Amino acid sequence: MTAMRLGALFRFVWYALLTGVAGWAATGAFSEGWKPWGPIVAAVAAGATGTFVGEAINARRKFVEDKRAHRQTLSEAQAHPAADLRSKAALLRPERAVVGFVGRKDELQQLKAWCGDESGSPSLLMVGAGGVGKTRLAKELTDTQSSRKWTCTSIKPEKSVVEAVNAAAATNKRQLLVIDYAETRTDLHAMLAELAAQEAAGKTGKLRVLLIARHAGEWWDDLRTTDSDATRSLVTRTSIMRLEPELDADHDNRRTIQEAMPYYAKALGRPTPDFEIGLAEAEPLPVLVLHTAALVAVLDDAEGTGSATLYADNGVLDRLLGHERALWKSSARQVGIAIRPLILEQVIAVITLIFDSSSDEAAVRDALRRVPELTDSDESTIRALESWLHQLYPGADHTVDRLRPDLVAERHAVTQMHAAPELRQTCFANLPDTQATQALTVLTRATSHHQRARDILAQVLRNNLPGLASPAISVAVRTGTILGDILASSAADAELSIDELRTLHAKIPNLTVALSTANAVVAQRICNSLPGETTSHEVSSWKTTFSVALAGNGRWEEALEAITEAVTIRRDLAKQRPETFLPDLAMALSNQSADLAVLGRREEALEASTESAKIYRNLATQHPDSFHADLAMALNNQANQMANLGRREEALQASTEAADINRELATQHPDAFLPDLATTLNTQSLQFASLGRRKESLEAITEAVTIRRDLAKERPDAFHSSLGGALSNQSIQLEYLRRNEEALEAITEAVNIFRDLTKQRPDAFLPDLATTLNNQLRPLALSGRREDALEAITEAVKIRRKLATQHPDVFNPDLAMSLNNHASLLAALGRREEALKAATEAVKIRRKLAAKWPYVFNDDLENSLALLRKIQEVDSQTNPHPPNQ
Repeated sequence: MTAMRLGALFRFVWYALLTGVAGWAATGAFSEGWKPWGPIVAAVAAGATGTFVGEAINARRKFVEDKRAHRQTLSEAQAHPAADLRSKAALLRPERAVVGFVGRKDELQQLKAWCGDESGSPSLLMVGAGGVGKTRLAKELTDTQSSRKWTCTSIKPEKSVVEAVNAAAATNKRQLLVIDYAETRTDLHAMLAELAAQEAAGKTGKLRVLLIARHAGEWWDDLRTTDSDATRSLVTRTSIMRLEPELDADHDNRRTIQEAMPYYAKALGRPTPDFEIGLAEAEPLPVLVLHTAALVAVLDDAEGTGSATLYADNGVLDRLLGHERALWKSSARQVGIAIRPLILEQVIAVITLIFDSSSDEAAVRDALRRVPELTDSDESTIRALESWLHQLYPGADHTVDRLRPDLVAERHAVTQMHAAPELRQTCFANLPDTQATQALTVLTRATSHHQRARDILAQVLRNNLPGLASPAISVAVRTGTILGDILASSAADAELSIDELRTLHAKIPNLTVALSTANAVVAQRICNSLPGETTSHEVSSWKTTFSVALAGNGRWEEALEAITEAVTIRRDLAKQRPETFLPDLAMALSNQSADLAVLGRREEALEASTESAKIYRNLATQHPDSFHADLAMALNNQANQMANLGRREEALQASTEAADINRELATQHPDAFLPDLATTLNTQSLQFASLGRRKESLEAITEAVTIRRDLAKERPDAFHSSLGGALSNQSIQLEYLRRNEEALEAITEAVNIFRDLTKQRPDAFLPDLATTLNNQLRPLALSGRREDALEAITEAVKIRRKLATQHPDVFNPDLAMSLNNHASLLAALGRREEALKAATEAVKIRRKLAAKWPYVFNDDLENSLALLRKIQEVDSQTNPHPPNQ
């Protein structure tokens, strides 16, 4: 081969080699050690003769500059390769599973059975307070199912749960999806809709979705409001597993700590310390708190700072944070970050509050600059802190994570926010809704274990209410009444314009327990802030809105005052323009009638309801399509007021007409008028019962219960209380017809409903709880459960005595009824002296009532007198020389 040909061949091979290497470099195939030369090789392969050398030099220079900038962010990190950046709190994270799984055998078995039941619901909701071990139990389930060849996936917050369900359903393999923090997932509604669709298509037999949350509240109730029947059915059929703090009967607080300590000692390379365990709480503590105590014992022993006795309570979270703070200080110093420890603590707090796993590097840097002392820091300092955080709390995909577990992080965040008012301001000022939602959720959860969390929330909301209103309302619906009440207190004195108040009120959803107090507070402020040029009609509308909100909170006197003002205004308007304002007047009169009745002003209540019904009847005659529904509810109200005054036949007639109207309307528009039909059926049932027509009464109330049960499944927060009332009425009618087992079942369900509601809103639901407890007496007693019956009626008397002290005109009749029942049962149990005392008090109250309303209370007085005489006769037979009365 000639030299010319050899040269050409050599050049061809050389260029081919360079071209291949360039492609290799472009695709990132170089190993870590070759990365500095990748740009050069690419430049050589791509360059022409005479220019590639310059390009190679430029590429090399740029790489070196980038590398130098990266090294500067770590400052002295290269000089201290042995820096200990391992979080001690991370040992408590459930996914680490440092301590072997113990307890929860029944719950684990229930979860495994759910996974194996291909015909059951594909979804299950697990709820429990922070730190009780929800995520750890879920991990044990996934480990168990993985060994059975299930594919188990935990869906991270930044991942779409809808896409996860789609992908899992498409495989037709055994799949378990775990969705933690379910109440915070904005796409949960869409996911359940997709899961319901997959179920309808028969593709969920091998798919299970485990939802985890701290509680099932209004966020869960809202999922039932969808238009999809399939989704509503799925949510209704989804079982709710509630985890209590106690692991099982064999693991009390002391044993749980003792068993955990060797695991943490081994993880830290330490001997198991010998501590006397002191328990400040007799009740079971969350397992996380107990494990924190065990870990703190090992850490204290290692440093020689422990005392002879280890006390287990929420204070151990602060002690663990003490060890974590020491880590922040030492690790920052070792990597060359010259920042005061206090600022490091604030950095961790801000990241805990506003950062989540979906945040990017820019969000991390923005969060860091919210620390007042870092606002104007140079970029190298911010990058150094970012790198430090990444090493300290590494997240998935090379992201920064937060301090965990949650209880520890929440406690630290509250402590820092309390100590630094300026930090509170910079952290929450102009905060995007997603980050504000995260921050408010953290602080609200902390209220369960940090006494300063409420104050911090109140201050934050008061100072930033316009910007935080939407996130606060969203979090309140998800977390319960705590944040709703704090929002109410903040809205009461926050500096807000009338337009801002109107905007805030418009954001508060109707029929929500969590925000009912806030609704009333904001409505009141609007009423008090209306400018002088506001029209009379608008003033009356806001007075009516305020009155309804007050009534929803059990503030009846104030509600009556507000609605009376509205009636006065609307009466004047109706005189001037009847065709426009008569409907508004009728509505206000109906509301006024209800408030008067609750306050015991029966004649006035009937007068107002009768006027309202008369107006609506005239309007319905002229415009039946527009006013028939209003007429039905006005007649229903009138029937109740007639019954309160002993006009039973007229009450039955009015309630029957109301029920007939609503039945016709519900046939045409069930979604709109079924609630009203149930209301009028309940009233009709009561009127039938008052006339001794028990079978007709039971028939009407049973239909009402059926309707309200369906409504409560869709919207529990809106309809659970009305279901409880209907069940209470149904129980009475069942018991009169000697169907006692059914009666007991109905009234027990009613008691449970009102007990739950009373925990959320005692002012609004205590009267209902007392009524159901009073009505539970006879079914319990007839079932032979006299001690349970005594417990129920004793509680009813206690509640009604308290209510009667505050509002005697309203609750004295109820108190007398319960005292009478209490006396009767005490006498049957042979407790004559107590029975005599209760019966005497009942007679005293009813004597006063009968003097005022003889046609209503004469019969009740006679019953009480008869019972008193009976007890006295028996007492005189058993005690021939009774003491002077």
